[in-house]
Amino acid sequence: MKLTARIATVLRWLMRCGMWILLVAWLFSFFGQQFFVAELLSNFRVQFFGLFLVALLLTSLAKTRWLLLTCLFIAFAWSGWETLQLHLAGSQPSSGRTRIRLMSFNTLATNTDFDSTIDEIREHDPDIVAVIEYANMWHVALDALNESYPHQHRDPRWHGYGIAIFSKFPLESAVSIPLTEEEIDNPAASVSFEVDGQRVRLMAVHVMSPINRYRLELRNRQFEEIADHLNAESSPVILVGDMNCTPSSMYLANLIEEAKLRDSRKGFGIQASWPTFAPTLAVPIDHILVSETVHIHDRFIGEAGGSDHWPVIVDLSVSPR
Repeated sequence: MKLTARIATVLRWLMRCGMWILLVAWLFSFFGQQFFVAELLSNFRVQFFGLFLVALLLTSLAKTRWLLLTCLFIAFAWSGWETLQLHLAGSQPSSGRTRIRLMSFNTLATNTDFDSTIDEIREHDPDIVAVIEYANMWHVALDALNESYPHQHRDPRWHGYGIAIFSKFPLESAVSIPLTEEEIDNPAASVSFEVDGQRVRLMAVHVMSPINRYRLELRNRQFEEIADHLNAESSPVILVGDMNCTPSSMYLANLIEEAKLRDSRKGFGIQASWPTFAPTLAVPIDHILVSETVHIHDRFIGEAGGSDHWPVIVDLSVSPR
């Protein structure tokens, strides 16, 4: 009996230590602008919410000090509010006459399941498709879309950081914009199209993945360049693509604020988009961000089609002037 009691005491101590470590990690995630690891942790706020729920449930099975219990409850409530806000519909402008379906799809440069990807695009039949990780082999495979999407801007890259835009609408001013061109070959795609007599600017990007401090700093400079390009536009803008972070990142939050954009997820939930191979850890790093004059009718996630990302699809319209 003494041995059993001793083991139980050790397990309770380990559990309390684990909960304190969880709390410290969550608090640390708010300091992403100061610490590289904190920036990475900030992308997993939804997972923190789930872990705090489990931690609170465990407290019912073991004696827990009030300080720890109070801290866990505060963290749980804070994380829950962050998550809940995504399900609460925010204010939107009045809708326009013409509804457009837009898809942003990171198809994965090494993905060879071309048929599944093409079938997924045809299934949802978007008016405009932005293809992220548009590698050279996709340049050939997506010729299958030529009949449905006669208007195109394609800029493949062997390393996978190419981008293509396929459209049923005529495209104007279609250009590739180099991001941090002095250091890396990482183009963005920028096109304009007309809807209900209004010109709309669409920009598709795939910023650097922040797997180390240098790439993090490079990605953040790319955000600054993107904001500069969008702020030069007088017409409504739509920014889509793989941002390699969630809006919990202060850097992406700054881009959204500086470019006066709105996250299309608001009112539609979390909608995690990566990685498909670990759904429990999935986070929303693929985005469709819009000007305040763009009305979001619907937003949802499609099937992966062999990619490690789920495509993001929105139905939108542009508010009348």
